[in-house]
Amino acid sequence: MSRTVGVLLLLAFLGTRSSAWCQSSSAPTSKELRAARVADGRIHIDGHLNETAWATVKAGTDFTQRDPSDGTPASERTEVRVLYSESAIYVGVRAFDSEPRRIISEVARRDRTVQADEISVFFDSYFDRRTAFEFAVNPSGAIRDVYYQDEYTSDISWDPVWEVVTSVDSAGWTAEYRIPLTQLRYDRRGNRWGFQVMRRVQRKSERAYWMPYSKKTSGLASRFGTLTGLDSLSQPVRLELRPYTVSSRRTRKASSVGSYAPPVDTRLSGGGDVKLGLTSNLTLDVTVNPDFGQVEADPSVVNLSAFESYFPEKRPFFVEGSGLFGTYVQQGQVFYSRRIGRSPQSGAAPPPNGSVEIPDQTRIIGAAKLTGKKVRGFNVGLVSVMTAQEKALLRDSAGNVSGDSPVEPLTHYLVGRLEKDFRNGSNTVGAMITGVNRKLTPELRFLRSSSYVGVADGVHRWANGTYALRWNIAGSDIRGSRAAITAAQRSSFRYYQRPDARHTDLDTSRTELSGWTATANFGKETGTWTYWGLASQTSPGFDVNDLGFQFGGDNRDLRVGAGYNHTRPKGVFRDYQISATGWRRWTTGGELIETFFPFVYVGATFKNNWTLMANPMNVDFSRRCITCLRGGPSLRTDPFHAHFLRITTDRRRNIAFGMEGYWNAAFTTGPRAGSVAQTLYWKASETLNGSVTTRYSPSDDPYQYVTARRALDSTRYVLGEIHQKTVYLTNRLNWTVNPKLSFEFYAQPFVSSGSYDNFKQVVDPAAKSLANRFSPLPGFTCGNTGVCSTDYNADGVAEFSFGRPDFRFLQLRSTAVLRWEYRPGSVLFVAWQHGRTGSESNPTFSGFGDFPDILKIRPDNTVLVKANYWVNF
Repeated sequence: MSRTVGVLLLLAFLGTRSSAWCQSSSAPTSKELRAARVADGRIHIDGHLNETAWATVKAGTDFTQRDPSDGTPASERTEVRVLYSESAIYVGVRAFDSEPRRIISEVARRDRTVQADEISVFFDSYFDRRTAFEFAVNPSGAIRDVYYQDEYTSDISWDPVWEVVTSVDSAGWTAEYRIPLTQLRYDRRGNRWGFQVMRRVQRKSERAYWMPYSKKTSGLASRFGTLTGLDSLSQPVRLELRPYTVSSRRTRKASSVGSYAPPVDTRLSGGGDVKLGLTSNLTLDVTVNPDFGQVEADPSVVNLSAFESYFPEKRPFFVEGSGLFGTYVQQGQVFYSRRIGRSPQSGAAPPPNGSVEIPDQTRIIGAAKLTGKKVRGFNVGLVSVMTAQEKALLRDSAGNVSGDSPVEPLTHYLVGRLEKDFRNGSNTVGAMITGVNRKLTPELRFLRSSSYVGVADGVHRWANGTYALRWNIAGSDIRGSRAAITAAQRSSFRYYQRPDARHTDLDTSRTELSGWTATANFGKETGTWTYWGLASQTSPGFDVNDLGFQFGGDNRDLRVGAGYNHTRPKGVFRDYQISATGWRRWTTGGELIETFFPFVYVGATFKNNWTLMANPMNVDFSRRCITCLRGGPSLRTDPFHAHFLRITTDRRRNIAFGMEGYWNAAFTTGPRAGSVAQTLYWKASETLNGSVTTRYSPSDDPYQYVTARRALDSTRYVLGEIHQKTVYLTNRLNWTVNPKLSFEFYAQPFVSSGSYDNFKQVVDPAAKSLANRFSPLPGFTCGNTGVCSTDYNADGVAEFSFGRPDFRFLQLRSTAVLRWEYRPGSVLFVAWQHGRTGSESNPTFSGFGDFPDILKIRPDNTVLVKANYWVNF
């Protein structure tokens, strides 16, 4: 076993022993608040704390600022009281204000972060010091609810059914909560919960907490106070049903040659979700034929790299509760749920003079998710999903269906997670597995038949969370036909065929590929000064892409860094942070890939509430790019420097601006790229707001990969100098009639063009001198037909040719959604999705002047109406 692996295992072992040698530092005294029991029906939720029970329970007071002056007493008095009954938790908050007329409110749909006063109540009902449920409200009654997993992962899609009413008077404002016990998860044998309350006074940019929560600390739930007196909590029946029906009509451009798409497609379907509380802390979610039509479209992108683009998950079923499955290793995200239900992975050849109709997405037949905390001492999670076999319809010259061809196999996806907490959540050890099994037909033998990944990981904190060691070890195994495993070996994450790689060999007879990765990350995470270090190694065969997202592979990584965090006002600053990081990366064969030092970060908030983020100096020294030639030899690249700056004005104002700029360039002749963006944030009233972002990104890269071809008994790697320009305009509008009824609009016109010249071939990929690294293509010509060719021996016959890769890509993506929560937990969506996409080989670019050309493209429109109905037993 390599020295790196040995070091990682030693660090992991020492971390598991931390509980024995790090007990000298104890946590500060935690504040406590005692809840009182009331009978059901005794509290009327009207925003007025006038029931006798509120006056008889002791209030929590003495809030402490986190912003703007960390650690000082809050400028306004706040009182919080807690009651509970057989079926619910009640929280009453009185927010006194010396200037009640200056209380800032904003009407917003659920889960929108707005620029307004706010009260947030947090429960760590498992009392594990790691998870939390947040219930927030502003004076207008707009609510936000968030589930926090492992302190650092938040789930805004969690939408429990609860109620809160607010009122504003001459003394300030109040919030009166009723949270049903059916919407929380807890161990009914315990009578103590973690508890926190945050109050925001927006005009002062002030956030104050009942339990002091300094900016010098890390974590969230581990910093809560304690709620006591919760004796003999019941275990209510938790069964929720959400059946839905959806009707949609899609119109799009007529079929092109070789492919078919119905110009009008009308559908009516239905399905539903079931949530069953097996115990007070174990929940089963089941969905049948889920529909995600109201989800906002992904942003446009032009990807010229060897790797796929990453888009975040937006579908509610997969987002809710995803924190438990959010396991990362150094080179990958182990569970990337967008693999489920994606577009078919295969195409199909049309019949002679005919066409083929390929489904846009893979249908999810059904999915189940089991999650729980402190189930016999363990945190558990299980996801099981089945997706359908999809077939392309083959049509003859008359448009009639003449047959079909499989393009996606019947597939089962499985994810399992198990965790164990020690020392009140300070230490955690966990394990995770993912599995993909496909029922392949002969036409789909090029796909992998199965894929499995196993991970063991842990977090070990000590000295009240000041220090932490995080580690993970993972292994992967994929199986399939020779064609499938050969394709895996040739993929951009490993390039086994690379001729100068001495540690990998392409084996076309293999039907299985396995690999591993390991990482250890140690750091001081709290205080004015912080520091950290990381060591990791990933073998070439490691692969999580069937159900995860791979960022890289074949990697050894060492990183160190330190930071300074000033949390009190000083001069023009309210607070500021400075950090510097450096790292080096090698292949597992010892080839130096990257030396990055220093990577400097500066962040600051000014007293006028402006913010700044900057990377004033980032330097990457000379390195070897093992992916630039797409399976060819590694290519020497020259040192470059990069810089980034973002400034945002006071977001409390009705008009605010955000401005940012990015620039990188080689110290010598080489790639250079930049980006400039401006965002206008506007608020016309408490109910109407939005933003407009413009971005212009020019770049020039003399080493853009074009093709690799055989000529005169050798492989020739052809590069070109690309001059790319991209511009887009992102528009968002939010109109909230009331917290239950809202309209949202998103639109992004996007144009990107790229023109190529200065085509060259690689002569000596390791040469220090550019003149020795590349040479012009002999006998090179590019005709008006768009075909480029080379004649190496000047015999009048081209050794190879390729199409000129110039392009202009135009796209418009927009979504409009009307959302009405017509009764608690039941929502009606009316959505319109509009898109236009086109491309051409003419690389002309006029910036925003190209946007009218997008409107000349035939649109793709979908209108849908979806209604679900929440039933609680």
